[in-house]
Amino acid sequence: MKILKLIIIYSFVFCLNGCGAFSQFSHTNIKINQPIVKSKASFIVNEDRGSHQKTLVILSLSGGGSRAAYFSASIMLALENVFKQDKLNILEEVDIISSVSGGSLAAAFYVTSKDLEDKSKERRFNQAWDRETVTNLMSLNFRRKWLLSWFWPTNIVKFWFTAFDRSDMMAQTLADNLFDMKFYGFDLKFKDINHSRPNIVLNSTNGTIGDFSSIFTFTQEQFEKINSDINEYKVSRAVMATASFPGAFNYMTLKDFHSVDDKYVHVFDGGNSDNLGLKSVEKIIDKNKGKYKKIIVILVDSYTEGAGVSSSEYDGRKTLDYAVDLNFIDSSDSLLSINRENTIDNLSEKLEERGGPKEFVFYHVQFSDISNIQLKNKLNSIKTDFRIKEEDTESIDQAVSEIIVKDNLCLIKIKEVLLKKTTNHKDWLCTWEVPAPHNILLKAAGKK
Repeated sequence: MKILKLIIIYSFVFCLNGCGAFSQFSHTNIKINQPIVKSKASFIVNEDRGSHQKTLVILSLSGGGSRAAYFSASIMLALENVFKQDKLNILEEVDIISSVSGGSLAAAFYVTSKDLEDKSKERRFNQAWDRETVTNLMSLNFRRKWLLSWFWPTNIVKFWFTAFDRSDMMAQTLADNLFDMKFYGFDLKFKDINHSRPNIVLNSTNGTIGDFSSIFTFTQEQFEKINSDINEYKVSRAVMATASFPGAFNYMTLKDFHSVDDKYVHVFDGGNSDNLGLKSVEKIIDKNKGKYKKIIVILVDSYTEGAGVSSSEYDGRKTLDYAVDLNFIDSSDSLLSINRENTIDNLSEKLEERGGPKEFVFYHVQFSDISNIQLKNKLNSIKTDFRIKEEDTESIDQAVSEIIVKDNLCLIKIKEVLLKKTTNHKDWLCTWEVPAPHNILLKAAGKK
């Protein structure tokens, strides 16, 4: 009864505001009203990270829901220690991260966290980057938390009487669990990024007429085009924008302050334009050309094979398909599988046309690197969702422990470049298959 009374009161307040109430919560970005402060959300790298300078190290994290979030985070944690005996922390060498959808959860959490040994008293960085914390957070059931948020009285009112929608609710769910100041409750903004962390480029797809299907990045460069301040925008909303999968979530909307009239930009899941984040990697290389002779790109690809319906099934419908047919996800996956190969080839071709840097390594990490058929099948069965089962995280942990090892020849190439050893290898694209028992398998990259 109390909830009903609260809903009536809120409804009355909104009605008093007239028709304008319906446009509330349409956007949360603000107009630039002060001198622009350099942001870590930028294509331009101003400071090299790590002990080994003059090498541009780019980490690209693909989409794939919680599967991508957990796989990306696990790879990042492993990169910290794989060459510990050589006093080389590859993650510390990363200068900039480009991410999409699920990969953005891991990327954004890393740049807003601090290492355990960091004694900084900054309240913003009270989330620690360590294995226990990271794996626990990336395996949270965000879908359940999101569904529960539907029943908050304030959310009920805002959903029905304003522009507040499903994506807004998930953005707040992500903020409450990943991107806020614990004990204070303030949601982190881009100005709160840890300055010792890499730059970050979060990728979404533009769904606005005139710019439809182009990439929209949550960067200072992109926000300046709409006369908006990226530093005052909430990280959780940007992450959600990159993961607003059509059908499940709504557009994330921003106001274009360059326009005299009320104009808006509507964005959704970045996977629809580039599920690997590599188009932004091309731009990163362009924006920083001339500054680096050596470039390393590590792509963490959470793509799974075998989408579709089993040939043994007589009815392709599952429980939810009785309400809405989810085969549109399979349709999207079929397009992504084609686009991902083209995107990788395009990056290699463009770099070759430009002459490329003297030393360049592009390491493509993927589930297909696993030679164990049983484990590979388990990995490929993990669905794209904002939840992940415990047995699925265990499969990912096992895969990462087999892929990120000191005998990995792609990682050895990366180490040689970082340690200033001359490599001059001809093949830029490097993939490394986990050796099967009694059968050492190595596919050192050339173009496909």
